[in-house]
Amino acid sequence: MLTTCSKVTRSLKCNRMILAALLSVALLIVPFTSFGALSIDGILDEPDWAGAQKFRDFVVIDPLSYDTPQVPTEARILSLPEGLAVAFICEHPSEETRTRTVTQRDAREFYSDSVSLLIDFDRSGKIAYEFSVSITGGYRDATISDYLNTFNYDWDGLWERAVNEEPERWTVEILLPWSIAPMRDVNGDTRLMGMSFQRVLYSRKETFAFPSASRDRTRFISEFAKVEVASHSAREFDVWPYVTVLSDLVNDSIKGKAGLDLFWKPSGRFQLIATVNPDFGQVESDDLVIDFSAIETFFSDKRPFFTENQSIFRVSVPPRNTFIYTRRIGGPSDDGGLASDIIAAGKIIGSAGQFDYGFLAAQEEDETGRSFYAGRIVYPAENWSVGALSTYTERPFLDRTAFVNALDYHVFLGDSLQIEGKFISTTIDSPTEDTSGYGIFTGINYDPSERLKIMIGMTRWDDTMNYNDMGYMDRNDLERIMINTRWLRTDFPEDSRSASVAWSFSFYPILQNTDGDKFPLNISLGRSEKMRSGADISVNVRYYGEGYDDLISRGNGLVRLDDRWNLDASYTSQRRGSWRQYYKMSVFQEGYSDWSAGLEAGLTWYYRDNLNVDFSLSPSWSRDWLIWLYDDLLASFYRRQVTGEIKAAWFPADRHEVQLRAQWFVINADAKQGYRIGEGGHLVPSNDQIDDFDAMEFGLQFRYRYEIAPLSDIYLVYSRGGREYVENTTRSTLELLSESSRLRDSDQILIKFRYRF
Repeated sequence: MLTTCSKVTRSLKCNRMILAALLSVALLIVPFTSFGALSIDGILDEPDWAGAQKFRDFVVIDPLSYDTPQVPTEARILSLPEGLAVAFICEHPSEETRTRTVTQRDAREFYSDSVSLLIDFDRSGKIAYEFSVSITGGYRDATISDYLNTFNYDWDGLWERAVNEEPERWTVEILLPWSIAPMRDVNGDTRLMGMSFQRVLYSRKETFAFPSASRDRTRFISEFAKVEVASHSAREFDVWPYVTVLSDLVNDSIKGKAGLDLFWKPSGRFQLIATVNPDFGQVESDDLVIDFSAIETFFSDKRPFFTENQSIFRVSVPPRNTFIYTRRIGGPSDDGGLASDIIAAGKIIGSAGQFDYGFLAAQEEDETGRSFYAGRIVYPAENWSVGALSTYTERPFLDRTAFVNALDYHVFLGDSLQIEGKFISTTIDSPTEDTSGYGIFTGINYDPSERLKIMIGMTRWDDTMNYNDMGYMDRNDLERIMINTRWLRTDFPEDSRSASVAWSFSFYPILQNTDGDKFPLNISLGRSEKMRSGADISVNVRYYGEGYDDLISRGNGLVRLDDRWNLDASYTSQRRGSWRQYYKMSVFQEGYSDWSAGLEAGLTWYYRDNLNVDFSLSPSWSRDWLIWLYDDLLASFYRRQVTGEIKAAWFPADRHEVQLRAQWFVINADAKQGYRIGEGGHLVPSNDQIDDFDAMEFGLQFRYRYEIAPLSDIYLVYSRGGREYVENTTRSTLELLSESSRLRDSDQILIKFRYRF
């Protein structure tokens, strides 16, 4: 025990002096924050609520019928010095089923009755925030961007909420402090905001809203109700010190770490967020991935510093290309090591005159540590905006620097047409790469009617454009025009089994690299149906015409592929009693000629409202799995693949959360045929030795979390897992699944304490 303690002490010693100094200064200037006199208990018995602004004219927006809901809902708004208070009064007769499922924070689906406030604090029509609460007290928050109405749930804000149930109704009370998000100063005593109030009646799978703004509309955020409230200023200084102790059971070592996060908001026009010796140890595990493709896997980020008020830096190109990919910072080091430690990072967000701005900087540790810098400025107007983003990355171990500039704009032409564009330049300076690259993207969203939506995306990246040093780019050397349409029908009779049907069609009239080598023609048709029973059914067909794949060989030549088909159908049931089910069947071509098939099955067991277990299993079989091996050698394999997952969530009491997650991923690959790239990109059978191989990966995490106060937690996490790749084995798929559970590349226990002052 004395040896263990000494190890931790030595590890913490280098952090203790700076942490103590910063914490002492912070405590001298920071009063303990308390949300004012309004009692947030879900009971609307304070006199102020009687004089609040009231909103009652809710309509059904999902399915999109605009009918009057069968159960009334009322929302109320109060502007107080301590924050914006919001209340929902949800009439719910005893004969109407109430669905109560307890979920963790930021659950994408509550599977429960719930309410949501969507708010655009500056009524800019560009950025909004979601604050949702379920009938069981579950909650989530998100940022919403205007292009494609993208919801990002990585952000976690500091706000209060409470729920109260009565026999014939339930009520929700929310308080958003004025420091929750950057806000412009206003002239006068009032502030004009955009708001949307929503309620989900889960037993009917219906969503009610006021006003009738739907996220399927191009001007979704701009269509929020205009709400004028009393203006208040806010000042805040928050301090989050943390301590972690990590016990590595594989290497028999213990490591301690301490750090500090700071948040300072002297006014609505300025915010400073900083972190010293930040803890980026994962308390939430990533999905397992065994990826043989040429495109990097994208992961979201839940690290507090990088999710706090990050919206101004999110400049992206569909589907997920982004110029600041925060997982780069503190990611695998350039010398081939593990995740890099970060000395410090900071960002400033604010507004000056009519401009919004942001600056981000981060420095990694040691001589191999990278430096990351980003600056952003935006001029938002009522029907248009223009912005610029610059990033600069220094990578001393590679003697490499990367400078990226992006100019972006949004224009709304009337209520149904939006044009969005970006111009990009990149400059790379290194011994192996000294290039300048350029790119352009234009997106057009057009809603000729409430039922029809048309999206057109035009992209051109030259073959030297590269913003991967700080961003995420799936590929360069691309010319693409994509057309996507969606048509929605909801005018079904009362006795119909269908509540709504959506048809989607996408087509790529131009899809090629800058040399004019055409990629496989891509056409897809999909139909998704929402049933009155609450179930969802979807069918999709995708056709790929013959064309070239210029990525699969990793720069060793074009590969010519014949035409191929993908077909899939899925069914998701409504929760019935203690069970909810999901099924999917797929038939597809992923290789040179032959067919593959896959099944997915998921089952959720709601043992109690506060305890549920998810089971999922996805086997697939391929008669022609085509992958690259080396040089211009590719090979086709008979593949048997199984992925499985078990997730359990238990909430034994208020503020207590227990999560268990286990994942398996195994592949049996039996060699079928080797190919060399021949004339015109056609694959030519070869006599090269092709070996069978097996791959397996396993991950297990057990996590206990106790919420001391909002954004103040204690975590106890046990995690274990590993990956193995072996050639020429005779193990069956079942043997791989069994053996994968014994993988132990990592085996560790993490204790983390983080508290907000």
